[in-house]
Amino acid sequence: MAALHRTKMSRAVLRERLPGYVGQAVLLVAVIGLAWGGIANFLGNVRTLGVATGYGFLRAEAGFEIAQTMIDFGPGSSYLDAVIVAALNSILVIALASLFSTLIGLLIAFGRLAPHPLIRGASTGYVEVFRNIPLLLQIFFWYFSAMALLPGVADSLHLGAVLLNNRGLFFPRLQTTSAGAVALAAALVAFVFLFLLMRRLLRSNALAGAGTLTLAGLVLAALCFAPLLLLRGQFGVDSPQAEGLNVAGGFTVLPELMALTLGLSIYNSTFLAEIFRAGILSVPRGQSEAAATVGLGGARAALLIVLPQALRLALPPAAGQYQTLAKASSLAAAIGYPDIMQIVGGTVLSQTSQALEAMALVVLLYVTINLVIALAVNLANRRLLRHDGVAASAT
Repeated sequence: MAALHRTKMSRAVLRERLPGYVGQAVLLVAVIGLAWGGIANFLGNVRTLGVATGYGFLRAEAGFEIAQTMIDFGPGSSYLDAVIVAALNSILVIALASLFSTLIGLLIAFGRLAPHPLIRGASTGYVEVFRNIPLLLQIFFWYFSAMALLPGVADSLHLGAVLLNNRGLFFPRLQTTSAGAVALAAALVAFVFLFLLMRRLLRSNALAGAGTLTLAGLVLAALCFAPLLLLRGQFGVDSPQAEGLNVAGGFTVLPELMALTLGLSIYNSTFLAEIFRAGILSVPRGQSEAAATVGLGGARAALLIVLPQALRLALPPAAGQYQTLAKASSLAAAIGYPDIMQIVGGTVLSQTSQALEAMALVVLLYVTINLVIALAVNLANRRLLRHDGVAASAT
């Protein structure tokens, strides 16, 4: 094959584009000069003040405690451990708020399209009210007003083994020995492996539906986890108990976490509801009518026929809303929830006096979380598109 001949740029075109090239080059030089000047000024100030630079402080002892930790942490832990704890706390509230806002958003989206005027009006009012109240104000309301209505520790609400009071929400915690943890992990791995294998085998059978897969999954769960009953001595439950002004035992969900999750979930669900509603409206009406002809109606048709097609169009714009939620979680510092901004951008920065390094860590952590969210939504959207392609080719 003959090589393609590259045409040379004419002098007239070059003269026309030359001012643009020169302007871009001047702008690039100016940006590099400003960056170089800023770095030189920073290094000069650091030398003058005698402030340490670099991330060596991450290995030093933190010397403070964090109210909520998902890993072991104490005053003797390092600053790196504090950064990990703060990141896990942020991921926890982002995951919870994303889940609840999605469920609420789907419910409101279908509610706005309901034929009953009362349901449709209530759903519309929900969107119009909570979408126009600032997020920070909603977080303050849930934290300073709603949480203040909860009873004290002595008058805790008992929801089974769960306690609810103004100190937080307390769940029982599973306790296990090393042998029990290994057995539980082995049973979980075996269940996941066998379930994925069984799902692949059932997909080749056209007569196997969702009910068959669910029943087979329940049978597999019983087979994999029933042997753990023989090791019940390796497991225990640490239930929360009210003792004076404190609650001992169990796993604590702080009031700050509850208020932040409520505020983020309610506020972002209004925008997700509109995104999902647009996706539902994009599905042709004939799809619902076809579902009704084969005996699917109401909620089953919405979940099995309409929703999968609507998500294919709604997921890309929803990804941006999930990223907005992740960035808005930094408002947790306003109510003292120990997240990335509160711990890394606050406590660590003030104790080490290394503002540039601490804020660079904050930026890096939030960028990483948002990139992971974008990747997860893109993978989910690609999976939906692949399934639609398979379904289209099958028909």
